[in-house]
Amino acid sequence: MKHFRTLFAAAAAAVLLCGALFAGCAGGAAGTSDAELLVSDGTRVVVRANAGDGTQSLYSVLEAMQKENKLTFAGSESEYGYYITSVNGVEATDDHYWAVYTTLGTLDGTSYSDAQWGTWEYEGNTLASASYGVSGLPMIEGEYYALVWTAIAA
Repeated sequence: MKHFRTLFAAAAAAVLLCGALFAGCAGGAAGTSDAELLVSDGTRVVVRANAGDGTQSLYSVLEAMQKENKLTFAGSESEYGYYITSVNGVEATDDHYWAVYTTLGTLDGTSYSDAQWGTWEYEGNTLASASYGVSGLPMIEGEYYALVWTAIAA
C-alpha cells in the first residue's frame, strides 16, 4: 500500500509539472516571436505580425516588447481603449501626437483602418490610419502596424 501511495504521489507531481510547463507556452500574452519589430526610434515604431489569428492585440505585443526592453511606451486607458502618449521617450505635445497606422483593412465585417483619414508608407507598404487604438487592433499574420510621430494639422 505504501508503494502505491508513493507511485501515485510521483504521478501526480509529474502531471502538475507538465501542466505548468505547457500552460506557460499556450495562450496568454503575445510573445515577441509573434511579431517582428522592424523599426523603433523617436519618430516611428513598425511591427509586422509573424503570427496571429486576432486573439492578441497590438497593445499586448507592444507590452511584451517593452518587457524585453525593445521599446518603451506610455499612455492611459480611455473609453476608446489604450491611448498612446509617449513612445521611446518622445511625449505627445500640443503640436504632435502618436498616430496609429496598419495594413489591416476589413476583417470579419469590421473595418480596422481607413485611407481617407491618412496613409503612411513603409518599404512599399501603404498603411492606412487605424480606426481603432492599439488595444483594439487584432494581430493578424502578415499585417503591418505602425506608431508614427505626426504633426497636428492646423
